[in-house]
Parts: sequence; C-alpha cells; structure tokens
Amino acid sequence: MTIDRKTPGQLAAIVFAVTIGALMTGVPASAQQGAPAPGTFIGADLITEDAEAASGFYADLFGWDVEKVEDGGYRINHKGRLIGSISQIDGSQDVDRSFWLVALAVNDLKQSMRSAGENNAAVYEKITKVKDLGRFAVIGDAEKAPVMFVQSGKTPIGGTEGPGAWVWAELWTDDIEKATTFYADVVGVGHDTTDRGGEDYHLFTSQGKPRAGIVKIPIELERVDPGWAPYVGITDIAATLAKAKKLGGRVILGETEHPAAGSVALILDPVGAALFVYQFGSAQEAK
Repeated sequence: MTIDRKTPGQLAAIVFAVTIGALMTGVPASAQQGAPAPGTFIGADLITEDAEAASGFYADLFGWDVEKVEDGGYRINHKGRLIGSISQIDGSQDVDRSFWLVALAVNDLKQSMRSAGENNAAVYEKITKVKDLGRFAVIGDAEKAPVMFVQSGKTPIGGTEGPGAWVWAELWTDDIEKATTFYADVVGVGHDTTDRGGEDYHLFTSQGKPRAGIVKIPIELERVDPGWAPYVGITDIAATLAKAKKLGGRVILGETEHPAAGSVALILDPVGAALFVYQFGSAQEAK
C-alpha cells in the first residue's frame, strides 16, 4: 500500500532471497513441506528513496539485523535468517516513492504471467531465475498495485515466526470484486470472509486456509492508492508506536482489533513507506 495516488513505473531487478510462511495460514513456516500454497505471503522487500535512513529506522524499531551489501542495498536478517532486503531508488528506475514490495507464491509462474497479461496487468519485471531459490517476476495487478510472484526452487521454504517476523499481508483496493477476480485467475486463490467487528473482512484463500487479507480503501483515505502492505509481529503495540514516532515515523491508523484476535496499527517510516505492526493476541502466537 502506498500513500500517494501515483502509478509506479518500471521496477529495477530485485533479487528476492527469502521465502517464509504467513501466520494466518495456521501452519508454522518451519513445518511447511514442499512449495508453499498459491497466494501464500512469503516475504517483502523495501524499495526506498533513502536506504540508509530506512535501514536504521527498522533496525532500531524491530531489532532487525540490517546488513549493507556490495551493491549498496541492505539485507534484512531476523534470528539468523534472511527475511528481506532494502533497495535504493536511483535515477535508472521510474519509481517515485518508497514502498514495501510484497511477494506471493504461485505454482506456475509462466502461467501466472500469461494470465496477468490477459487481465490487464502491467509487467514491471519479467521472469528472472535465482539459483536454487526459483523464479520471480514483478507486476502491477488490475489496479496497478505492485506485487511480486515467486515460484520456489530447491531451497526449502522456511523462516521465523513470532515478534520481528512477517506475519500477514493485505491488499488495499478500490474494488474488492475486481481484485478477487484478478487474483483468482492469476494466482489461483479463492475468496472468503470473516467477521470483523460486525463487518466482513475479505480473505484470499487456498487449500482451505486464509493466505492474505483484502480491504476496500475507505473514502477518508482517498489519497491511498491500491497496493499491498505487509505486517510485522510485535509484542507491545503502544511501545512500538511511540518508538516509531520517536525515530521519525508516523502513525497513520492507530491501534485497532484484527480478525486474528490481535491488535494492529499502520505506520509510515521516515521515508514514506507504509506497513502494519501486529500485536499477537495470545502467548502461543507470539512464540
């Protein structure tokens, strides 16, 4: 999700080197076998106007081990595992604001890309192979929300759970029906709803399990353009929001309940990228 109604242009190549499961699947990432189910949220990479500032912010906020690499970008490590990256926007990229690029699993990347084209998607990065990790591509969906598709390779799917890990992802859209049709055709996910304080909370599903959320952008947030937003697990939402503000971030949506029995809030980092923080609703979740 981004906070400015501008359509991103061509993305530079992004080497995606992490595959992790989502909390909402109910299956710990370390317990998953084989390729992840279609639509599984398996990680996120930050594309930012100031990689150095962003790396410091997230290292302080979540305790991530952020490591600078030779190409000038950063690797995000958590509990000894690579969970994402931070890449600097430069003059060669037609990208005009910072955002988190969410990655979803697909079974057949070639077929997904063909279907994406048939459903009016924009291709930002063609299919690229990364040794042992599989193949990835980046598109703009039917509403031009950037998303990465990943078909996993030989490297086992795994990751971390609990505080500091990715735990969920959500698509914010102007048209839920259009979004569910697109991702059904392209990724192979279904659609379901669950109660959220008396209102329907929409879900992408596969193999009988929820994989990601879908939210209709409310009128009061009309400046928010369609896009994906990742969630990071935390243990104390009040302390996290206070720290985010102290570090130069902003709180866009304050603490509210989430269908997973926890609490969430939406923050912007100092460079303008949005993501959610999710306070676990039980001790079992937070392990």
